Amino acid sequence: MKKMIFIAGLLLSMALTAFAEQQGVFMQFHRKINPENSRDVNRAPMRLPIDVVYDSDMHKIEVTGEESIEAEVFLYNTNGSLENYSSSLNTDFTVLTSGIYTIQIQGNGWYAEGEIEVE
Repeated sequence: MKKMIFIAGLLLSMALTAFAEQQGVFMQFHRKINPENSRDVNRAPMRLPIDVVYDSDMHKIEVTGEESIEAEVFLYNTNGSLENYSSSLNTDFTVLTSGIYTIQIQGNGWYAEGEIEVE
């Protein structure tokens, strides 16, 4: 019986550490409105199939999305300086210094921003 409890505890602790390795990044999506067309109204937030995940064990920020989405990805450091850039959506960045990083994804007619704190 003690062996079963030990194995169950071991499996539970391994499952909890597996989830602690990756952290999702909340991204706010915005539509670029043409100032010449005053009839555009942004009533609902955009939802795009894009995921941004920070892996604390590998020190990587992974950006993934559908291949059909054309977008550029920018990574800014704590000072607001451009740290890294990718001309395609599906990419990953390695971050070695701690601080707050800003991720900006720009597409045709929209952009998304999010922040991640790296420790």
